[in-house]
Amino acid sequence: MTTSTRGVTVPPLDAQLLAVAQGQHGMLTTFQARAAGLSPPLLVALVKSGVLRHPGRGLYAVGAMAETDPQKWHRQLCAGAFLLYPDAVLAGTTAVLAHGVPVWGAPLVVPTITRPIKRAGGVGAFWVRPARGAVVDSDWGRASAPADALVQHAIDRGIVPGVVSADAALRTGTVTETALADAVARVRTWPHASHAASMLLFVDGRRESVGESRCAVAMAMAGIEVTPQVLIVDEDGEPVGRVDFLVTGTNVIVEFDGKVKYASGDPDVLWKEKRREDRLRRLGYVVVRLTWADLERPGGVAAAVRRALKAA
Repeated sequence: MTTSTRGVTVPPLDAQLLAVAQGQHGMLTTFQARAAGLSPPLLVALVKSGVLRHPGRGLYAVGAMAETDPQKWHRQLCAGAFLLYPDAVLAGTTAVLAHGVPVWGAPLVVPTITRPIKRAGGVGAFWVRPARGAVVDSDWGRASAPADALVQHAIDRGIVPGVVSADAALRTGTVTETALADAVARVRTWPHASHAASMLLFVDGRRESVGESRCAVAMAMAGIEVTPQVLIVDEDGEPVGRVDFLVTGTNVIVEFDGKVKYASGDPDVLWKEKRREDRLRRLGYVVVRLTWADLERPGGVAAAVRRALKAA
């Protein structure tokens, strides 16, 4: 349907141009749009009417194909990066996502890419850096190798986001601790390389969730030593359950309650969890449950665990 924006008639996009965009994750370059007969004034009108989005210089997204989920939109922008820069390589947080590794605590507004350039900086919809390190194929295209991407992610986003993603990558076998250590060594002279070095100290692939990784870092920074995923058995050697953490040298169990396992509201699930915890307490264990609220409150995790240690 044809519309009008401030005197400029806005026709529907050509079917062939839409087909091109469909094959490019909904993205178009200015060159492609101009080749389809869209003049600069018409492009402006199409953006104002919402038919197109204009995330950065030289790049457009078809409004009806634009994703609302931040990670999916990030993926679309990466497709746009390869249209504009065939020599681009995904890096940092963007490469971590491209390798299928979850990310927490990192804004996904601007993808990070590397190119054979001498200076770094923001270019429209992307953050561009000089090319560095090994390049491999990923689900999203050419990207920094997983270990290098995780190290870059920690440098850019901080220790805790770095640990969350590195734990997940170790757990799934995407990287090894040796590969991470080698990647950290390669960036030891970079600004903020200490973030990556600290990440390496705290990582552990036995943790099973974002919450567990965050809890572990909070306890480690508070000097509380724990072992993750400990199997507790009763007096007869029968398994009672696997707990998130056991404080080393104590009978204090730390569980992160992310509420995922209770989301269904199934009474049977709640009852089994209660029976499990009752058995742990009868065996002499003190159980402290941590929540997202504890993680968001400065010192909340350490304070809760120390109260349990005192009670024990």
